[in-house]
Amino acid sequence: MTKKKKTIVWIIVAVLFIVIVVPVSGYGILSLINPNPPKKRVAHIENDTGYVQAYGRNIYDENGYILFFNGVNLGNWFDQEYWMAVSSVGDRWGSYSRGQTFQTGRYTQKRGLAAMRANPNLTEEDIEELNRLYIDTYIREEDFKNIADLALNCVRINFTCYNLTSDGYRIREDAFDKIDWALNMCEKYGLYAILDYHGAIGSQNKDIHSGNDETFDLYGNEKNEEATKEIWRTIARRYKGRNVIAAFDLLNEPRRAEGKFTGRINFDFYDELYKVVREEDENRMLIMECFTFPTHGVNEKRYGWENICISYHYYNHTPFSEKFSINFYRVTHNLMGYDVPIIIGEFSEWGDERNWHEAFDAFDKMGWSYLSWTYKTNRYLYKNNDYFGEMNTWGLYELDIRPVNLFTATKEEIANTYAGTGTENAEKSLIYGVYEKRLGIK
Repeated sequence: MTKKKKTIVWIIVAVLFIVIVVPVSGYGILSLINPNPPKKRVAHIENDTGYVQAYGRNIYDENGYILFFNGVNLGNWFDQEYWMAVSSVGDRWGSYSRGQTFQTGRYTQKRGLAAMRANPNLTEEDIEELNRLYIDTYIREEDFKNIADLALNCVRINFTCYNLTSDGYRIREDAFDKIDWALNMCEKYGLYAILDYHGAIGSQNKDIHSGNDETFDLYGNEKNEEATKEIWRTIARRYKGRNVIAAFDLLNEPRRAEGKFTGRINFDFYDELYKVVREEDENRMLIMECFTFPTHGVNEKRYGWENICISYHYYNHTPFSEKFSINFYRVTHNLMGYDVPIIIGEFSEWGDERNWHEAFDAFDKMGWSYLSWTYKTNRYLYKNNDYFGEMNTWGLYELDIRPVNLFTATKEEIANTYAGTGTENAEKSLIYGVYEKRLGIK
């Protein structure tokens, strides 16, 4: 073994030692790598912006009091993902069945729109009507009340370019009608909102949840980059002064290359988006996603960013325990020297109640905000899927609906499927029970 390899091994051993020996709530060695443990958090600051703010390693509300988000994503609402969707593109681009695994060619927003336009049973007016029906039905006012009644305080609203534009570039006149409604619901029920741009034109990651797994053509494509900037310019201008919005999450799970995690190219583009938003709104808190480990991030001082958070998405697919895995995140995060608040923008512990409580305990002790993935799902495909194994629970509420084939179904068949996606047709899952036990019902 070379000297260089030996050094790397010893560094890994040292990190693992700290992870194993030092508990999340411990001190001693922890104090050497975490100069701002939770006990030193300043409870109140002067805040005259009227907005939620990131200051140091903490988040503060519009009145200057320390704030932690415990919330949930509204995934599968604006952007259906094929493994939990109620829509299918049938046999033409890959059939669906119980037991299928992740594979490109399945339903995405982009393919779903193409399938409906190729369906001889549907007109363009029918497609518009059906898409509105799904959006109006899947999340309703009572869902915001349900979330608030669980004593959660934040929702992350996940949307893509396919929701806001007709072709990825031209913003629709009605693009923000439903987001406006969702923000009104948040205000009515005392919830903060995070606006999450889940899928940009060209795709920032070539993953199904961007709405397009066919291309990886955002970075370096001037037209697509400018369209993405225009989306955020429009959002920042439209919602300036709207303090129910806690933050803008600029791009969901960006990749530096297909199948790779974040790198310099992503943060350089984040910097361009940062500047676009700051031209319209100098006080809005912004979220930069470090996908997926702390070592894939960048120090905020490199770009001179202020009032930002770093977001990790935490899914433990390793053989290690939750305590070990979260502790690894904590240690590597501290070693990276980030001096900003942390939001776990997505996470799940699936059907393991003990792991849910361990994760909550750890995040609470570290002072990291968190939002679980996700509020409601359709479990038809994944509940008996060998790929998911023990990952067989994703939503607080779970539907069990056979996806409708958008290539061949009639308007009535699609409408009946979409109309049945309300929470009244879903079962409360173990996750709902965990939140109920932990936070109580208002």
